[in-house]
Amino acid sequence: MKHKIFIASLVLSAVATNNLCADESVKVSSKEEKISLKTRDSIEIGLQSYWYKYEEKVNNAFFMSNTGYKYGLSATGIKTLGDDYYVIADARYATGDVKYSSASGEGYVADNRYEVRLLVGNEALVENYLLASYLGVGYRRLDNDLRDLGVGGYRRTSQYLYVPIGVTHRFLVDGASRLSTNIEYDYFVKGEQKSYLSDVNAWYAAVYGDPVDKQKHGYGVRMNSAYEEQDWSIGAFFNYWHIGDSEKSYYMDGTNLYYAYEPKNDTKEIGIEIKYRF
Repeated sequence: MKHKIFIASLVLSAVATNNLCADESVKVSSKEEKISLKTRDSIEIGLQSYWYKYEEKVNNAFFMSNTGYKYGLSATGIKTLGDDYYVIADARYATGDVKYSSASGEGYVADNRYEVRLLVGNEALVENYLLASYLGVGYRRLDNDLRDLGVGGYRRTSQYLYVPIGVTHRFLVDGASRLSTNIEYDYFVKGEQKSYLSDVNAWYAAVYGDPVDKQKHGYGVRMNSAYEEQDWSIGAFFNYWHIGDSEKSYYMDGTNLYYAYEPKNDTKEIGIEIKYRF
């Protein structure tokens, strides 16, 4: 009888130990898998710092440029639709004093950028990594104030409407972190450049008013890569825009015919971003 009781005690102990080990393995597994490759519902707040250069050319010769460092904020909301689809809405703001350079002189001007985007994407796990593609619509606005240069300066506003088309690749670094890389082509739908020439003097105001130059040709490219953990990420990015010559606008002053247009230009942004996710 004692022998049977002893054997029963051993069996119960083994079962209890096995259950404990199973519980521990679940805990360890849960601890090791803090982050998933899949997109999850979240809100992200980011801080950016980047080097910026905008340059215009006329007949392939340098005309003017704005160069400097800018600092910004970003806010992103992500909502999943089932297992494989998601929607992303994000907004960005950046500001900084940039160096204006042209044949007429140099100086520093205020430069502010605003951008909003809405994206719809689809993703799939392939072996040990994830691939996602997305499509959307984006709006970008840039304001700078050449009045900071003194007499002859005026305000400028640039606006782009575009279609982002991108691909994202993710893989796990370990159970608690992943590396995400994104490549995007921005199809340029249309743009316009408004120059407040009425800021210059009464003659400009009478002849030109505040011309709006329509832009129809251009494209953008974006690349970024980020190290991500459950609650935060840090990464580097490169954004590029090339916009062609705008349409010409014609003006009459008595018998004199004038025209104005926005020259072709390139914009480069190279920087880093830190995000907090919750």
